Amino acid sequence: MSLAGLVLVVEDEDPVRRYTVSLLDELGFTVLQASDGTEALAVLRERSTEIGAMLLDHSMPGLSGEEVLAELKREGLTVPVVLTSGYDRTSLERQFAGHEIAGYLQKPFRLETLDETLRAVLARSAQAS
Repeated sequence: MSLAGLVLVVEDEDPVRRYTVSLLDELGFTVLQASDGTEALAVLRERSTEIGAMLLDHSMPGLSGEEVLAELKREGLTVPVVLTSGYDRTSLERQFAGHEIAGYLQKPFRLETLDETLRAVLARSAQAS
């Protein structure tokens, strides 16, 4: 059984974004897309209360994932964030120690890994509500 919900994918590389969206579609999610941090913040300002989780690329031109997180905190916007990166989880956990990260996905990830990570993040978010 697949989860359902609204997920924001923030990824500057078009092929990676398309791949991620196709996996989320297969899992039954409704997907919003942003190609950079500025676009992501605009979407979040409008729809943060509807978004169940955000897949946020760590490294993007313009506003990086870390800068997007800082702006979310500054504006008081809350959404569970799954950080995506080619870097390993340990180095990301050190770098993002001051930020609330709900989960990590190392690229390239597979359907099963994406599904497991989002299930865990959304279950924790539902329990916290």
